[in-house]
Amino acid sequence: MATWRSDMSTAMRARGFTLIELLLVIVLIAAITTLTVGLLGVGRSGSQLRSAAHTIATELRYTRAQALATGVPQRFEMDLDKRSWITGTHHGTLPSSLQVSFDGVRQEQTGARNAAIRFFPDGSATGGRISLRTQGVGWRVDVRWLTGEVTLARLPDAAP
Repeated sequence: MATWRSDMSTAMRARGFTLIELLLVIVLIAAITTLTVGLLGVGRSGSQLRSAAHTIATELRYTRAQALATGVPQRFEMDLDKRSWITGTHHGTLPSSLQVSFDGVRQEQTGARNAAIRFFPDGSATGGRISLRTQGVGWRVDVRWLTGEVTLARLPDAAP
């Protein structure tokens, strides 16, 4: 009986990982690391894109709220070349990696590459759309002219 127990304990101690199992784990770790590093580059520009779109939408909503609160028309202006915006006392810039385009009322624009949206005290606006893109993905910020409502939506991915 003693022999059977010692054989069992030796067999239990001899268990471990085979060389194939160790190589498989190393290959999986390398693959996960490669994917993570690759995604971080796209993820960073993607998060900058999302953040920029949310910032623009927030500033447009702020401009509308200022027009409603003060009873005075307010303008949101953007220089598309410099990727900078200004509204009242707020101003900022967007990352240079973003492509910015604008569709809106020509009468509000002060130049070919300048965009402007005017909000009125009744909540309405001149309307417009600001589109932001990077690496084939994009977001758009729409301002409805009748209600002044600001919405944010993803753009369809661009074909490679």
